[in-house]
Amino acid sequence: MGSDEQIDPLHQVTKYCGNITDYCQTYLKDLAYKEDKEEHYGKPMLWIGMYIALASLFCNLAMVADLLHGLRNRKLWFPCNYFTLNAASLTVIAVAIKLPNDLTNLMPSHVDRTAKLGSLSFMCTMMANLLPSLATLESKELVSNMIALGILVITLVVNVCIQINTGVLSYNTSEEHFKIEVGYTQLGVLLTGPKFIATIYVAMLLMLLIIYACSSLATLKTKQILESKYQAAHQTALKDLELPQKGRLTVEKLKQHVRNYWIMAGTGSPQFITVCSATTSASGVICLISTALHVYIIIPYHTKDMKEYDTDYKWSMLVILIIQFIGVILGTLAPISRCFAALSFKLSEKWIRNHIKVFNVESYWTQKLYDWKQRSIPIPFSSPSRRGKIVIENIKILFLSICIEFLETVVVACKMIAVIPLLFLICVSYCWKRLKAMFSSSRSVLVKNPEHQGKGDSLYVLQLEDDTEFAERTLKGISKSVNRLIQNAEKKQPNNLIKLLKGSRGFEGVEKFDSPLVPSLRSEEYVNCWSLPLVTLTAIAISFRNISKNTVDGLLSGQMVRKQAAKTREDSWTDSSMFEGHI
Repeated sequence: MGSDEQIDPLHQVTKYCGNITDYCQTYLKDLAYKEDKEEHYGKPMLWIGMYIALASLFCNLAMVADLLHGLRNRKLWFPCNYFTLNAASLTVIAVAIKLPNDLTNLMPSHVDRTAKLGSLSFMCTMMANLLPSLATLESKELVSNMIALGILVITLVVNVCIQINTGVLSYNTSEEHFKIEVGYTQLGVLLTGPKFIATIYVAMLLMLLIIYACSSLATLKTKQILESKYQAAHQTALKDLELPQKGRLTVEKLKQHVRNYWIMAGTGSPQFITVCSATTSASGVICLISTALHVYIIIPYHTKDMKEYDTDYKWSMLVILIIQFIGVILGTLAPISRCFAALSFKLSEKWIRNHIKVFNVESYWTQKLYDWKQRSIPIPFSSPSRRGKIVIENIKILFLSICIEFLETVVVACKMIAVIPLLFLICVSYCWKRLKAMFSSSRSVLVKNPEHQGKGDSLYVLQLEDDTEFAERTLKGISKSVNRLIQNAEKKQPNNLIKLLKGSRGFEGVEKFDSPLVPSLRSEEYVNCWSLPLVTLTAIAISFRNISKNTVDGLLSGQMVRKQAAKTREDSWTDSSMFEGHI
């Protein structure tokens, strides 16, 4: 076939079909024109695919950063420090999951279909990773971000359901597809087809969204419980510091005081409490199932299959598939590790018995709904009649009663799922104890040595349930972390302050500055103003005579207020009377 004949397919039609009418020729020309336009409009899709791959890469980097942060700080429950639920992360996630939201582009090849289904698995992984970050949000932020996430997930689910019904997901023109359909039974094709797999992903996304809603309601109440317990422990710590029989404040006493607050911060972290909940364990199991399903889809591929992509996204589909597959594998590590956060607690028979009782739902799960149930609805418009108010209140009570029953059902289901890693944990713990008893008979004596330290630390442990106890190794780990912090602080001496003091000849300015009219920095009434440390440092610097500006800058460079006080510090050298007026 010549080159001219390849370029002009309409000429071939008129050559071999001499009886073709003018109407048919016009219709074929319109088809050729539309096909040319569609090809022209599809050219930017390659760059859109790379945009999706870039957004997926950002999500991967954030999840990996949380993994590294948890390993570096020896927090194997991996708190959300970089990959958190906010407006920026939701925007990037919305771009990363554009493929499943595409309603019109057919996915005829293996890579195309797997990349679209892989985006659903990638979304499940990201949702499982983001769950603990709910505890870091304030009430208003929590509500707004949950609404945004709900709209995003529901939109994704609706679009996937539309594609399941229209056949966009299952469209395939390859000959191998027809050979497989002939060889399989109808049930086998159904269970291995894209429609069935997409349906499973839709169910998992809806389950994760429901888990998010339950965790949000529990977070609002658990924060209040932890805050009240923190205030009680705070008063205990202050009384222990100010006991008259303890004498002056020594370095060791100050270290113990810091250690007490470190224990309160570590055990009372809202993220840690959320990680230890049944909903987080259930989300980890769902994430693991999603990852296993995605691996099951990818494994049968050969090298030649990975080079087949027939959509307008072209080779960017392969890039999206690889990046999101890496994100799914790496992003599953944190949710799986959070399933075993129970290792932080003492595995006693009472603790195991309480967790096996899956039908026992704690009050903090539903307390917020009960509070809303007892409140009256503020009506902004003109007040209706008494009968209308009664109807509105009854509808509200009925709706919230249904929500409470549904929430309790979800919590029970999550506890049933959380029993799976719990049983595995019990088996591993039992085998480990047997091995220790076999190889070391004196191990139990060594464990009981620091018991006195555990009793003192237990006064400052914050926990939701009073009948649970933290494991001794958990408290040891917290104590070791604060000891490392103190040691690092001792190694980093305040060289700039030492240099300033060595260069001074007297403290006349400090003596003049020392006045009973100035409140002490340790006074109970703290001034909520960042300028107080700045004024104090400036007064010390001005009190010394013949001190260069660079030396004072060195003193202020080690303070956290340096950025905020930069402009004020520069003005102090032009008009030092300004600081005298503040003082």
